[in-house]
Amino acid sequence: MSALSDYLNAHIPDGWSKPDVIRALSDHLDRTTVYRYLAGNHSRNPPEYVLDAFAQALPDCTITELRHAAGAPTGEQDPWTPPLEANRLTHAQRAALEALIHTIVHTEPAPPTTPATHTPEQTTHQVRAYITQLRTTGQDELADRLETSLDTTNSALGSVLKSSTPRADSI
Repeated sequence: MSALSDYLNAHIPDGWSKPDVIRALSDHLDRTTVYRYLAGNHSRNPPEYVLDAFAQALPDCTITELRHAAGAPTGEQDPWTPPLEANRLTHAQRAALEALIHTIVHTEPAPPTTPATHTPEQTTHQVRAYITQLRTTGQDELADRLETSLDTTNSALGSVLKSSTPRADSI
C-alpha cells in the first residue's frame, strides 16, 4: 500500500464497493487503473488527470489532499487562470510557457539551505543538456519548445544587459 492508496481507500463512501468506485470513475479512468491505485500498485508520480478524477468522484476528497498523499507539491485547489494579457502570446510563446510550467512542477526543489551558485552560462548548459536528453528519448516537440523558450530568454537577457551597460560616449 501507499499513502495515496491509503487516502483513497479511507475516502470511499460507506456502502460503496470497489465496483461502485469503478463506476464513479468510468468516464475518466479504466478499471485496471482504479484497482491499481486502490491497491497501491501505481506510479510514484501519478498524473494530474488521475488525481483529478479521484477528487471529482470521491466525496470529501480534494485535489490538494490527493497531491499531498501522492507526495507531490500540493499547489492550489482551483485551476490557475493566466492574466488576460496571456491572450497576446503566440503559439510558440504559449508552448514555451507550458514547457516551463511543466518543468517547474516536475522538478524537485533544492533544499532550502543550498544557495543557488549557478551562473547563467551553467544554467544554459544544463538546460541544453536536458534538451539533448529529451531528443534522445524521442520527445522532440518538447525539446523544440524548451529550446525556443531558452533562446527567447537568452535573447531578452542579452538585450537587458546590453541596454544597462553604460556606453563610452555617455561617460
